[in-house]
Amino acid sequence: MKVGRSWKTWIAVVAAGAAAAAGCGRRQTAEVNDIVPKFEVNRSRAPLGSAIEITYTWQVEPTAKKLTQDHRAFVHFVDSHGVMLFEDDHTPVPQVTAWEPGKTYSYTRTKFIPVYPYVGDVDVRVGLAPVGKGERVMLKGEDAGLREFKVAKIELLPQTENIFPVYKDGWHSPESSPQNPSLERTWTKKDALMSFKNPKKDVIIYLEADTNAKAFDAPPVLTLAVNNKTGLTIPIQNSEVFLRKIRVKAADLGPDEWVDLRLSMNQSFVPKLKGVNTTDDRELGLLVYHLYVAEADKLGNPKDVVDAGPVTVAPLVAATTTTKASPAPAVKGKPTPAPAKGSKKS
Repeated sequence: MKVGRSWKTWIAVVAAGAAAAAGCGRRQTAEVNDIVPKFEVNRSRAPLGSAIEITYTWQVEPTAKKLTQDHRAFVHFVDSHGVMLFEDDHTPVPQVTAWEPGKTYSYTRTKFIPVYPYVGDVDVRVGLAPVGKGERVMLKGEDAGLREFKVAKIELLPQTENIFPVYKDGWHSPESSPQNPSLERTWTKKDALMSFKNPKKDVIIYLEADTNAKAFDAPPVLTLAVNNKTGLTIPIQNSEVFLRKIRVKAADLGPDEWVDLRLSMNQSFVPKLKGVNTTDDRELGLLVYHLYVAEADKLGNPKDVVDAGPVTVAPLVAATTTTKASPAPAVKGKPTPAPAKGSKKS
């Protein structure tokens, strides 16, 4: 009798478990919304610390259901062990509530690859997550789990594949962003100088930066100058982050082994004197997030690139031309060797 009851109990437990598993399976099965995510990049092999141009495409098939809630696109770059290295989460353009069945939407974003102790293959997974409550959208594609969809594979190369930079005078210590402690940015003085190894080919210079425009006595203007004669003049209208891509021809780089790249503001400010920060007595000009130089023929056809032209900048004093090699920028793509922890944007 005891054996019989045990056997019957075991049958009941197994049956209950099977029913529960079947129920879970039914709950996890979601209806696919016929939206196909696509990912294209200007180069599938890119060094750490470099910039890539990503084109996102959302193919909304005629059978797709219209999304009535705002969503954000999450984009995860995952290493060979399934660990996420970095992301490119963003709001699609246009927002998903404007998408119509039977139409396709594409846009391009510039992404600066962080520096990690990893090189090799990286899987790219994307998805749509609601802003607020709700579940991720079950898109049409290969689900890697948790409604993350595999869209591409890229290869990360060593940072030594980049054009080698040497940062000179005019740079303060890096600061961590209060909103994102992993993001470093660096203030320049009125003038900051960097040199890079001359590839003897056309290059594209990427500059991502901002400044406290309200702290200047007059509207701030930045001049980016290569060898003090060729570059771009950039009026800064506000305190928002901006990105510029400047193509410089090989002839303008000159015949020398090294090329000077100068960031020159029309003026600078001291936060303490402006009442911005009562303890900060530094001379500040531009807040640089990324400064990257690459051979143009390795980048395909990035959008929004402007050609460098003649520029005029005042001569630098002798002290600012003394080379001060710093190993950290070659590793982190930043101008100074160590972050100033706890610093805030002035």
